[in-house]
Amino acid sequence: MNENNNFKWAQDPVIVRLSELLENMDIPEMRRDLNKVSNLRWLQRNLSANNEGDKLEAAHLLIRTLLRRGSK
Repeated sequence: MNENNNFKWAQDPVIVRLSELLENMDIPEMRRDLNKVSNLRWLQRNLSANNEGDKLEAAHLLIRTLLRRGSK
Protein backbone atom coordinates (compact mmCIF):
# COMPACT_ATOMS: atom_id res chain seq x y z
CA MET A 1 0.00 0.00 0.00
CA ASN A 2 1.38 3.38 -0.83
CA GLU A 3 1.26 6.35 1.52
CA ASN A 4 -1.69 7.95 -0.29
CA ASN A 5 -3.81 4.82 0.13
CA ASN A 6 -2.83 4.60 3.81
CA PHE A 7 -3.94 8.20 4.29
CA LYS A 8 -7.33 7.55 2.67
CA TRP A 9 -7.72 4.34 4.69
CA ALA A 10 -6.95 6.20 7.93
CA GLN A 11 -9.70 8.71 7.16
CA ASP A 12 -12.28 5.98 6.60
CA PRO A 13 -15.05 6.47 9.19
CA VAL A 14 -15.30 2.70 9.77
CA ILE A 15 -11.57 2.51 10.57
CA VAL A 16 -11.76 5.57 12.80
CA ARG A 17 -14.73 4.18 14.77
CA LEU A 18 -13.16 0.73 15.09
CA SER A 19 -9.91 2.29 16.34
CA GLU A 20 -11.88 4.20 18.97
CA LEU A 21 -13.63 1.02 20.13
CA LEU A 22 -10.37 -0.93 20.33
CA GLU A 23 -8.55 1.74 22.39
CA ASN A 24 -9.75 0.41 25.73
CA MET A 25 -9.92 -3.27 24.80
CA ASP A 26 -7.45 -5.93 25.84
CA ILE A 27 -5.65 -6.78 22.59
CA PRO A 28 -1.96 -7.01 21.71
CA GLU A 29 -0.42 -3.80 20.40
CA MET A 30 0.74 -5.49 17.20
CA ARG A 31 -2.88 -6.41 16.34
CA ARG A 32 -4.04 -2.78 16.40
CA ASP A 33 -2.76 -2.11 12.86
CA LEU A 34 -6.02 -2.15 10.94
CA ASN A 35 -4.29 -1.82 7.57
CA LYS A 36 -3.51 -5.56 7.62
CA VAL A 37 -6.15 -8.10 6.70
CA SER A 38 -4.38 -10.65 8.91
CA ASN A 39 -4.98 -8.40 11.94
CA LEU A 40 -8.66 -7.93 11.04
CA ARG A 41 -9.06 -11.69 10.77
CA TRP A 42 -7.22 -12.21 14.07
CA LEU A 43 -9.47 -9.66 15.75
CA GLN A 44 -12.53 -11.34 14.29
CA ARG A 45 -11.48 -14.66 15.84
CA ASN A 46 -9.98 -13.52 19.15
CA LEU A 47 -11.53 -10.23 20.23
CA SER A 48 -14.11 -12.00 22.41
CA ALA A 49 -11.46 -13.79 24.47
CA ASN A 50 -10.77 -10.95 26.94
CA ASN A 51 -13.48 -8.43 26.07
CA GLU A 52 -17.25 -8.21 26.42
CA GLY A 53 -20.19 -5.84 26.16
CA ASP A 54 -21.91 -3.67 23.57
CA LYS A 55 -18.63 -2.29 22.28
CA LEU A 56 -17.52 -5.81 21.42
CA GLU A 57 -20.60 -6.38 19.25
CA ALA A 58 -20.07 -3.04 17.51
CA ALA A 59 -16.40 -3.86 16.89
CA HIS A 60 -17.30 -7.23 15.37
CA LEU A 61 -19.79 -5.55 13.04
CA LEU A 62 -17.17 -3.03 11.89
CA ILE A 63 -14.56 -5.77 11.38
CA ARG A 64 -17.00 -7.77 9.26
CA THR A 65 -17.76 -4.65 7.24
CA LEU A 66 -14.07 -4.06 6.54
CA LEU A 67 -13.41 -7.68 5.60
CA ARG A 68 -16.40 -7.79 3.26
CA ARG A 69 -15.38 -4.51 1.68
CA GLY A 70 -11.87 -5.80 1.16
CA SER A 71 -8.72 -4.26 2.52
CA LYS A 72 -7.24 -1.80 0.05
